[in-house]
Amino acid sequence: MRTIIPHTENPALREMAKPVAIADITSPHIKSLIADMKRLLKKEPQGVAIAAPQLGESLQIFVVSGEALEKRDDHHDSEETAPAPMKMKDEVYINPILLKMSRGKKPKHEGCLSIRGKWGMVPRAEKATITAYDETGKKLTRGASGFLAHVFQHETDHLNGILYTDTAITISDDKDTPEDYE
Repeated sequence: MRTIIPHTENPALREMAKPVAIADITSPHIKSLIADMKRLLKKEPQGVAIAAPQLGESLQIFVVSGEALEKRDDHHDSEETAPAPMKMKDEVYINPILLKMSRGKKPKHEGCLSIRGKWGMVPRAEKATITAYDETGKKLTRGASGFLAHVFQHETDHLNGILYTDTAITISDDKDTPEDYE
């Protein structure tokens, strides 16, 4: 099984990831890679998403954790009006393209499974719309705000050879991270 490679040992994190041929989306290699990405993400208590380059695979794929989406639902104002939590599945994005991003940016705490022990404040657009293919090869377009918009931008950066430390306003050691980390 593949592993998450630290940024200091992973040249794929600084490369432009290659698109996946549509015909290859359901190939054994891509299926195996996505399965490994999902397994690795499940093992990470603070893991929200993972991109193929983090495993040394320079391919345009990222996975967003269903568990993280459940915990970070930005759409409800209060617990009283929120419906019972649904079990959300991991979401796979292949050959993603950010179609639109809002002009308004908001800094949020951000970390990375490839850069352990550090956190940073990174300004990101508050809204984003992405188009991609899912793991079955079906094209999708999804709009997001808040947390998920932030995730889309972080993971798309991975596919473009950019790390959050390149754009962070501040970077702190893990022990200095405020308790209100999102």
